[in-house]
Amino acid sequence: MPKLSKCHFMATFVAAAALMAGTQQVHAAGFQLKEQSAEGQGNSFAGSTAKAYDASTIFFNPAGMSRLEGNQFQANASLIMPSAEYKHGSSSRVGGTLFNDTNDNGGVTALVPSLYGVYEINDKMKVGVSVNTPFGLSTEYKDDWVGAQYNLLSKIETITTTPSISYQINPQLSFGVGLQIQYLGGELTRKASPVVGGDVELKADDMGVGATFGVLYQYSEGGRIGVNYRSQVNHTLDGHVKISNSTGGVANAYYRAEADLTTPDIISFGWYHELDEKWAVMSDIAWTNWSVFKELRVQDKVGTRADAVTTYEWDDTMFYSLGVNYKYDDQWKFQTGVAYDEGAANDEHRTAGIPDSDRYWLSVGTEYKMNESVTWNIGYSHLWGDDAKVTEDSRAATGSGFAGTFENHVDIVTAGVNISF
Repeated sequence: MPKLSKCHFMATFVAAAALMAGTQQVHAAGFQLKEQSAEGQGNSFAGSTAKAYDASTIFFNPAGMSRLEGNQFQANASLIMPSAEYKHGSSSRVGGTLFNDTNDNGGVTALVPSLYGVYEINDKMKVGVSVNTPFGLSTEYKDDWVGAQYNLLSKIETITTTPSISYQINPQLSFGVGLQIQYLGGELTRKASPVVGGDVELKADDMGVGATFGVLYQYSEGGRIGVNYRSQVNHTLDGHVKISNSTGGVANAYYRAEADLTTPDIISFGWYHELDEKWAVMSDIAWTNWSVFKELRVQDKVGTRADAVTTYEWDDTMFYSLGVNYKYDDQWKFQTGVAYDEGAANDEHRTAGIPDSDRYWLSVGTEYKMNESVTWNIGYSHLWGDDAKVTEDSRAATGSGFAGTFENHVDIVTAGVNISF
């Protein structure tokens, strides 16, 4: 296949990115999304910081672009099917019987896309662009479930565009840098109280900027290690709070509001090693600075209402993964991988909006190289989490309080195609 000109390549990528933005109507449960590559999915993302197999290396380690030949375009789609089933423990109410349903599942199925494009400047320098959803959240409950005064709908979505560049210093060492341009939008809805009823809805969004930096070192013909850093992105979300559909003589209300939210910085270390022509082993370790997420404070921009504060006090987390690849022949490759992913939330402050807990991954995948230009990948992961205890009673004096446990698991199927020009 002939190489495209730079103008044709960028036009193709921008058109595909616009299509992706148009399909961003649903998103995955969970706040941090690792589902950025079908190839990586099959290994539970073990070795993704060091593999540099294809264009998705822009997200995991931009230095890896130095290993790619020619121009590349990649598109992935992840179908994420979460379950967050609530098991009721106890509840309290002051008047009314609005919130009495103790059976619900907050999981929301979603389709999460990712796009990549790499353009070769010369043998040593590559430029690339990625469009990803690195953070996302969606949980939704029924109007009369026992925790409705705290959570009906929790939704956060990000769209991050990352222009990047890599440079090969010598045959062993490369580095890469990128600029994260991140849109973040959020929507939170709850019931006002069992007595009054009414929905309280927050909608807000913002654009923020961050950076990414990576290094890749090839210590042998079939072995390499990589390090990547993705910075925090600070957001001041601007939007409104609306109180509507209320009963008991309480008037509707609407006011402008803002809230600060910072997505965390992440450091990942990856290792990839080919044992022979058939077998390869790999691993990744990542630290995520979730302790930046201490609270969500919604402020009235006019200053006439008291701040609405939800406390999180999350902890930093570690992610550990191991994977194995088997190359059957020049067309087929088979993958597997396991991972342990620490949860950021703790029992004291965990919310039904984000019933986070420690998770365990088991993944399988396969790659089919159709020809020298086109490669297809599909990966599947099953994640199961520890039981997540939730106790919320801050509004019990004027409405409801509850305590229970969420049983969490997720199934993920990711398919992708990588095209070389």
